[in-house]
Amino acid sequence: MRQSWIARSSLIALLLALPALTACGQLPRPFQSEPGTPNELLVLKDRGGIVVAPIAGELPADPERLVRVMAERLKDLNVPATTRGLNGETRVLQGLAERQPRPGRPPEVVISWELWELDGRMVGAYTQRRAFGAPGQTEDDPADGDALIDALAAEAAPKIAALVQAPAEREAAVPGYPGARLVVPPLSEGPGDSRESLPPALRAALAKAGLPLAEREGPEDILVLGRVAVEPAGAGLESVAVVWSVVSLRDGQELGQVDQRNQVPAGSLDGPWGPLAGTVAQGAAAGILDLLKKAAVP
Repeated sequence: MRQSWIARSSLIALLLALPALTACGQLPRPFQSEPGTPNELLVLKDRGGIVVAPIAGELPADPERLVRVMAERLKDLNVPATTRGLNGETRVLQGLAERQPRPGRPPEVVISWELWELDGRMVGAYTQRRAFGAPGQTEDDPADGDALIDALAAEAAPKIAALVQAPAEREAAVPGYPGARLVVPPLSEGPGDSRESLPPALRAALAKAGLPLAEREGPEDILVLGRVAVEPAGAGLESVAVVWSVVSLRDGQELGQVDQRNQVPAGSLDGPWGPLAGTVAQGAAAGILDLLKKAAVP
C-alpha cells in the first residue's frame, strides 16, 4: 500500500519569512550516571522521578542554572526531580535550546523539551518560546539571564509535570499493530540541519497525535525512515521532496510512503530549518497516522 501526502501550507511563504537559527547537534542521551555519583533519586519518596539532563544547544543564559531551577520547579509541583542519579523507574528530561533573532524586535529563545523513559519510549514533548534582551542585542546581561531562566522554568515545569501527573489513560497503540511502537531514526540524507532537526520534530508531532514511540527498535515496532532530496527547478528555484517510508519490522514490509513536495528559493534549505522543521513534521505526522489506519492489519 502506498500513499502520498502533499503539504497544504506553502513552504515558500514560510521560508521567505523564516529567520535563521543557530544550528545545534543532537540531544544527548545521558542515561548512565557518572562513576561514584550518588543516586539522589533513591532518597525521594516517589522513585519514579525525573532527572533533568544538561541543556543542549545555545542558551542566552547559564544552562546549568536552568537545569537546577527546572528541577526545583518540578519538585514544587510534587514531581520528584534531580539533576543526577538514575534508577530503574527514572525518566530523563532533555532540553534543546536555540536562539532566534527577530529583526526589529527582541531576540527569542526556543527550547524543545523531551521526556523519555529509560527503555527509549518517549513520554511526551513540549516546546516553548520566550523573548529576551533588546533589539540588536549581541551580549547577555547576567541579571537578565537569571530572569529569563526563572521565567522559562516557571512556564515549562507545569507542562512537564502534566506529562507524568495526568490521569491514567488507555495505552496508546498503533492502529492495527498491537504492541508496536514507532521509531524515528536519523535521516539518511538532507540539506542544512534537516537530518538533526526533523527527527525530534516528527517524534514530538507523533506523540501529540497519540502514537506510542520508542528510541530503540524492537521486533514488533515500525520504522519511519526519512530523507530529503533537493533538485534544481530553474529560475532560482529548487524542488524539495521530504519522503517518509513506513516499514513494519514484524515482517520487513514497507507499509507505504508519505511524500511532501514543493518548490522553494534556491539555497533556502541549506542552513538551519528552525520552525519549518515543526511545520513539516506536523504534516508528516498527519499523513503517517492516515497511512497506518489504511494499512492496519484486520
